[in-house]
Amino acid sequence: MQKKIIIWIAIPLLLVGSVLVNWNYVSKSIEWKLNWGFTAPITNKIETVFHTRNGFPNEGETFHVLKYRSIENKLKEKDGWIPINEESFDTVSRHFKTFQKDVVSINKDTQNLNVLFQENPVTYENNDKYFYKLEEDNSYILVISNVKEQKLFVMEWIQ
Repeated sequence: MQKKIIIWIAIPLLLVGSVLVNWNYVSKSIEWKLNWGFTAPITNKIETVFHTRNGFPNEGETFHVLKYRSIENKLKEKDGWIPINEESFDTVSRHFKTFQKDVVSINKDTQNLNVLFQENPVTYENNDKYFYKLEEDNSYILVISNVKEQKLFVMEWIQ
């Protein structure tokens, strides 16, 4: 009888604990899927570098770093991932530099975001991949993979 009681208490506690541990990833993943059609593979760790989306209507910028054990085979072109090669390298660099410049200039009075970009450098090379989607209101998402470091850099600009 005591074993049954312990099992009936332990299983719900484990389930609730599991949900709480993964909530940050689950909520972000659902938001990205709904807003951008972007599906992030399940991550080992998600780090929020900065988040300036406050208030209504939830405008602002976010920068997350997702860390993986292995990401090579999880990013497929059919899901919107574009290979970074000699032709697209400048496009990715331009998108990233625009995001960085705009975020720093719009938040210059509240935070020193240049320091955060230096502490969390976005690095990529040929044969990595990126995902970019621009909406009608000029909101966009830029996601850059780094296979060597096993990371995804997720940057959102919400208008």
